[in-house]
Amino acid sequence: MQKTPQEFKRQNVKQLFDKILRDAKTNLMPVSIAASESLNDDFTTTEFSFEETGIKERIVSKESKGKGFIDGLFQGLYSSYIEEYPSLEKIQLVDIKVNPIMKASKALGSDAQASVIFSVEVDGHGLAEFQHKSRSMIYSGFTATLEAFQFYINCERTFHKIQIILGDAEQRNRGDIAQSCMTDLSKLTEV
Repeated sequence: MQKTPQEFKRQNVKQLFDKILRDAKTNLMPVSIAASESLNDDFTTTEFSFEETGIKERIVSKESKGKGFIDGLFQGLYSSYIEEYPSLEKIQLVDIKVNPIMKASKALGSDAQASVIFSVEVDGHGLAEFQHKSRSMIYSGFTATLEAFQFYINCERTFHKIQIILGDAEQRNRGDIAQSCMTDLSKLTEV
């Protein structure tokens, strides 16, 4: 699959995370997920846990109700992080694509992998897609969602750290460092 210009921009920003945040980058890794639905209830209960590393090292467990599995997942993650990372308010899920990969399938075809792609829109900055491929649509959806939140959490953390570095550079009359910070900030604001 060919990379989109948006993916190249995101790759550049991820390199910026490595440069600025180093080992303190936030990583969200799936641990477990379960979805429960009833025909008599309009909501899906989503129970999930994930490992958060970076500034904090912890396992986060959440239970969330939503209008389907994806809504419950997004609501749970949003409520976990919005207070600490208010820029997440500008992110909105706008499309979900599930693509079966039948050529990797054996026997009945029911064991085929699926690619789940989430398209999120960032207020004023266009669409970004986060994709994961596995044999489970639920697991792929969970992983793609974690990757989206992880990316935007690291964007906000990097932005604040660059502002601190920029302030220090300006106080010390270090135009070279200040210019480098401005370049880094412009990469962040593209996504």
